[in-house]
Amino acid sequence: MMDPQHLTHGLQQLADEVEPRPVDVTAVIAIAKARTKARRSTAAAGLGTVAIVGAMAAVMSTVAPSQPPPPATSSSASSTPAQPPAPGPDDRSRKLDEQFATAHLIPSQYTVEPNPQHGPVALVFSGSQGPKEKNYTAGALLKNAQGQATIQVWVLKNPPGTPLGHYHGQVFGPCQDGDKNCVRHTLPDGTVATTQVNARPPAITLSSTLTAQRPDGTYIQVITNVRDGDPPDMPVPPLTAEELIAFATAFTY
Repeated sequence: MMDPQHLTHGLQQLADEVEPRPVDVTAVIAIAKARTKARRSTAAAGLGTVAIVGAMAAVMSTVAPSQPPPPATSSSASSTPAQPPAPGPDDRSRKLDEQFATAHLIPSQYTVEPNPQHGPVALVFSGSQGPKEKNYTAGALLKNAQGQATIQVWVLKNPPGTPLGHYHGQVFGPCQDGDKNCVRHTLPDGTVATTQVNARPPAITLSSTLTAQRPDGTYIQVITNVRDGDPPDMPVPPLTAEELIAFATAFTY
């Protein structure tokens, strides 16, 4: 039968040889000794061995080996939904600005000023995502001695060869035969357009409009609009049919 002193020494050696754990061997032996005092003296050594081993197991079970913290999960850029680009200038809008400036489309009798609804600069194109391609629009105020009116120009895109029609999402489309002052034009390059001067399209105040479809798919709309009010704006919207039709071939998307 093993002497308790030798048993203590043996357990300490065993604890030193195994993987280091936060276990107090002396505390384990003290627990074991306390348990063996209640047992009969004739079986103290043998039962003490069992008690010590059991006590060590009890203490070991209460101490969990330290675990490294789980790795932090970092959010990737792809987890954030892509946002649509904000309206503004891009390469195409700058190209359209150059085409506008080259064409000299605004008659000299009008003063051009920024329209607050279209930004701080007059007649500069800005692009925003539309139902098909990006939509490009520019606007301004036209003024003369009679008052003022607004002008807005759209340059949009259809597939090449698309016939003239209403562009999805636009307020107005080409005027129809029988509409007041509606004229249909077929130009030498194949562009088809309608002009409607000094009329009231549905849901629009007194206006003059152009809608044009070019063979390459470029779709152009122009509207000059006179606001109803007191005092009134210009008595007649700016731009004649001839002045409007010049817009029909000025732009290429």
